[in-house]
Amino acid sequence: MNNIGKRIMVIGSPGSGKSTFSRKLAEITLRPLIHLDKEFWNNGWIETPREEWIKKQKILILGDEWIVDGNYGGTMDIRLEKADTVICFKLNRAVCLLSYFKRVITNINKIRSDMPEGCPEKFDFEFMKYIWNFPEKSGQGNIDRIKKSKSKQIIVFKNRREVNKYIKTIYTSIN
Repeated sequence: MNNIGKRIMVIGSPGSGKSTFSRKLAEITLRPLIHLDKEFWNNGWIETPREEWIKKQKILILGDEWIVDGNYGGTMDIRLEKADTVICFKLNRAVCLLSYFKRVITNINKIRSDMPEGCPEKFDFEFMKYIWNFPEKSGQGNIDRIKKSKSKQIIVFKNRREVNKYIKTIYTSIN
């Protein structure tokens, strides 16, 4: 199966396509899918307290196989220790911002499948700034951190064409 690994982390900027990719990959590989946003946020956009979040993640990744979708840099090492494959979305910030706009327009006031109850899609200017600044503030730092883990398979996507080609390759290798 194209040697993708059994425990897969998917990271990258919001709006880059992580959740869509993770969903497709889970459907193809039949690996359990964990959306970190769905686990972190509570009804009304209330954050999970840090100690509880750490414990929760340790439990979430106990399985032998999983796909974890999301960054959460402050606790990334928990997942990185167990992962054998890390997929990094390093798309252009304008592409990510446009995808965010599209997502908001399409889902305004709706709850997406990768989010918990009580957290409807909303327009958020601070989140837009986060997306715009992601490459410098988090993105490259996350990739540099992961590259220090020599035993990990690291896959970096720089555009949607690469993402789609990879999904097709995985699908073909299984079917």
